[in-house]
Amino acid sequence: MEIALLGSGSQGNSVLVRSADSVLLIDAGLSAKETTARLAKVGVSPSELLGIVLTHEHSDHIRGVGPMARRWGLPVWTNEGTLEAGKASLGALPHWGAVEIGVPFEIGDIWLEPFSIPHDAADPFGLTVKSSQGYHVGIATDMGFVTQLVRSRLAGIQGLVLEFNHDLPMLLDGPYPWPIKQRIRGKLGHLNNRDAAGLLGEVASPDLEWVICAHMSQENNEKEIIVHEARGALAGASSLLSRPSMALLHVASQLEPTPLFGSAGQFSFGQDNGEDQP
Repeated sequence: MEIALLGSGSQGNSVLVRSADSVLLIDAGLSAKETTARLAKVGVSPSELLGIVLTHEHSDHIRGVGPMARRWGLPVWTNEGTLEAGKASLGALPHWGAVEIGVPFEIGDIWLEPFSIPHDAADPFGLTVKSSQGYHVGIATDMGFVTQLVRSRLAGIQGLVLEFNHDLPMLLDGPYPWPIKQRIRGKLGHLNNRDAAGLLGEVASPDLEWVICAHMSQENNEKEIIVHEARGALAGASSLLSRPSMALLHVASQLEPTPLFGSAGQFSFGQDNGEDQP
């Protein structure tokens, strides 16, 4: 199984998941035109997609879902709360696949397990995805804080897409109005670097092969800060393990796709962004 982020940040989020026999998107927050262009960069046509899984209804995750679904006849899997909250943006869909948080489901040969996350949306969820060969990846973004459920779902994974949204001092000292700062740092907002690193340190194991740091704020974060925090977490976890984690580390961009990450933590497309060692 291979994973790539087509884009990550407040202007649009989308994750490509490709197994031996199946291809799907998790969210489509870029425009349909831009989503198609970025899929081409990683060698995928929209005609190959089996569908889109929508984690919540915010515009940076939903923008391209309806147009992509109608253009290519794609099913959209999400829960009732998200479907209802997002209906104005989604429009008519060719097919809706009902998702119940906590209940695993299959798309082709990909096994998905949705879990609740704390965010200011109708009924948001994170996901673990697993291939038929057992390769296991966690996707956890758009969280105000880390819950015990999140910790348990991300244990024992081989790959991790994890939100490193903001540096708290940068947010507090930055230009945003106070209500927006309160929303971002609140219990239903976004995960700051320190809390994300704490979670990474808790779930890192010798099985963890790669980490993509996602949903970075352009105004309230810097790649160098993320790398420092994430590397520290991986190093701290490794010091407690008899067999250290050698996870590759990559910071996702809003402007271009990440490489494809797959088995053994190897890139299968392009080059890493220079942050490939803990």
